[in-house]
Amino acid sequence: MLDTSVFIAQESGRPLNESLIPDEVATTVITLSELNTGVLAAASTDIRARRMATLDAVADLAALPVDEDAARMWARLRIHVAEAGRRVRINDLWIAAIATSRGLPIVTQDGAFDALEGVVGLTVVRV
Repeated sequence: MLDTSVFIAQESGRPLNESLIPDEVATTVITLSELNTGVLAAASTDIRARRMATLDAVADLAALPVDEDAARMWARLRIHVAEAGRRVRINDLWIAAIATSRGLPIVTQDGAFDALEGVVGLTVVRV
């Protein structure tokens, strides 16, 4: 499952280890919301156009929703983070919950998922 950071890396030209990205991929509605926010917050028409192109490319992927399993997983992840005395942004916690509840790895460049290390069923692929 592709995290927002993968799309931002592609958009910005930041290096990405594409050999680690699975052939079949999906994303989440959370990532779609973050990418839409980026379009709306763009400081120029050039940036907005580039971000719209990214959003258009993502439209071809399945966007996995929050469901009851993801909600239960979110609660487990939230407690894990609290007990470890760490913090994770709410959107990253939802992305992790959606992926983990479906047994999918999170493909990312975002170090925020480090705080979730040790959660059973959570797999993070750094690209």
